[in-house]
Amino acid sequence: MTTVTIRRLAAAGALVTAGALAACGSVQVDGRGTAIPSQAVPTSAATSSSSVRPKAPDGTNYDACMGGDCEITVSKPVTIKLSDSPIEGGPLTVQKVSADGVQVSMALPAGPSLSTTVKTGCTAAFYGNNASGLEVTSCSKEPADIVGMYIKQLVTVKDIADGTAILELKSE
Repeated sequence: MTTVTIRRLAAAGALVTAGALAACGSVQVDGRGTAIPSQAVPTSAATSSSSVRPKAPDGTNYDACMGGDCEITVSKPVTIKLSDSPIEGGPLTVQKVSADGVQVSMALPAGPSLSTTVKTGCTAAFYGNNASGLEVTSCSKEPADIVGMYIKQLVTVKDIADGTAILELKSE
């Protein structure tokens, strides 16, 4: 529990301050003028200028991506296995993480590997079938289904900070 101490200049001053704190939650004031808010914020957190970055639920456990669905943290090149089946897409390779985006490529069943750079808040959709494949990136909505393609692997860059990206992978 954090305690905020109010110096007592006058009895009325302590009561006014306690009343102001009470507007933000319950406050107890003792006889020495010490106010104790019920949900106090630590001083270091209140003055910190950096925001708390979101964390990926799967962290760097890339095995969680088997099947194509996970949310991971990446900061360096890595190859992520999405399936054991040769007729499904993958692996997905993170080639580079920069402040501008994440460069990724994905192998498709027909043999080609498609590459793109995905910016924060955008989604790349890798489509494939036995004969061909394509990649579509959108920053406004999830790319639509394409008739004749049976693989749709989505890669969304949720955040990039300090050389680390949070990727959400979703197979449809």
